[in-house]
Amino acid sequence: MAHPLNRPRFDASSGQVLDGYAVLQPRVAPSLPTGLEGSRFQQIFSSASGIDPYAAAVSDVYQDLFGEGSYAGKGIYDIDAFEAALTGRVADGSLLSHDLFEGIFARAGLVSDIQVVEEFPARYDVAAARQHRWVRGDWQLLPWILGRADAGAEISGRGSARISLIGRWKMLDNLRRSLTAPASVAALIGGWFLPGSAALLWTGFIAVTIALPAWLPALAAIVPRRAGITVRSHLYALRQDVRMAATQSAFLLIFLAHLAWSMCDAIARTLFRLLVSRRNLLEWVTAAQASLGSRLRFAGAYWRMGGAVLIAGMTGFAVASLQPGNLWLAAPVIALWAASPALAVWISRAPPVAGRVPLSEPEIRTLRRIARRTWRYFENFVTAEDNMLPPDNFQEVPAPVIAARTSPTNMGLALLANLAARDFGYLSDGGVIRRTQDTLATMQRVERHRGHFFNWYDTRTL
Repeated sequence: MAHPLNRPRFDASSGQVLDGYAVLQPRVAPSLPTGLEGSRFQQIFSSASGIDPYAAAVSDVYQDLFGEGSYAGKGIYDIDAFEAALTGRVADGSLLSHDLFEGIFARAGLVSDIQVVEEFPARYDVAAARQHRWVRGDWQLLPWILGRADAGAEISGRGSARISLIGRWKMLDNLRRSLTAPASVAALIGGWFLPGSAALLWTGFIAVTIALPAWLPALAAIVPRRAGITVRSHLYALRQDVRMAATQSAFLLIFLAHLAWSMCDAIARTLFRLLVSRRNLLEWVTAAQASLGSRLRFAGAYWRMGGAVLIAGMTGFAVASLQPGNLWLAAPVIALWAASPALAVWISRAPPVAGRVPLSEPEIRTLRRIARRTWRYFENFVTAEDNMLPPDNFQEVPAPVIAARTSPTNMGLALLANLAARDFGYLSDGGVIRRTQDTLATMQRVERHRGHFFNWYDTRTL
């Protein structure tokens, strides 16, 4: 098998990458929430998520078995080979979801030791819209899956006939994934019409299959993977994993009806546009644009997620009419589906602001004493003698010595310390302005490389 970092060999006559990879697929990790974008939804669903092939890629069965990974949209390209492999493959305006398609022709190799960071949606409605778009794109690959010779090919011999069997299987696997939620809802509803204990057994089986991916990280963490971890620390971390898995499982079940409705809508919409209207095939709103929209409100949530409420109402009526003995089993799930829009609003909001934990008077005095002693360092050592730059450290033993050197990190910390000292009442507004002006004036004078600060400066000579 070719090493992923080797340059690919390209056959111009057939338009195939013969060996190596024209695109390398790294791991994609969710970024930490910033500003007001953090939410409960982000905290719950951007963490370890079982077997999500997009956000938790550490292995790829296609890479392991067939030497060819799956491209998921973030990658490192060999531009010439990539463009040559895709030239003439697709007609304009015919393909929405291009990542997997490109990876099949250009050959994608997974490099799990490289990681890129991507923003994770902070709101459920934004994440649901993104999933809806992905599924529409997956189903637009149907002509290539079926092997239609004219499936977007502009150059003779470069159409769908060139897609390998493994490539078609990857496309079919995406379609299978989009049908999981509708099939789960159908299975749950069908199970509630079974007699007696069979309904309970069937409901439990479906619930386990829904929850299992969320529980895989917690199950894998039962045995410590590193030496030297105390039992107390391991049990605390395991408790956090179990709590996260339970929370994820609950919300997967809560949003199941809406997800099923959304997937069916995406599939039906795509088939109509693909086979009948031939319009709006590239309808697309980026996650960033969707995030700029107004935050989800209760009325808007029930309008957008009305499909889940409709499924809940019809299911409740059918079970109560045809199998009332199982209503006790179905009612809790049906109630959660009906309440899912309200819960989507709640989970999409920012959690309570950190730092509002009530503190006792002794704790407040201790923290203020630490804060005052911390500020004393900057008050004593950021002086005109050192050009109003903070020394890196002060050594007390074996003899008092000031380390007359500083770094950009130290400078930034000193500027932040000025603001914190003002908030605590240690500095007046005028004092903050004077100290900050003097430090910034020195920072303007020091030598830099193409605008960038050096790692170290002598605070006396600069």
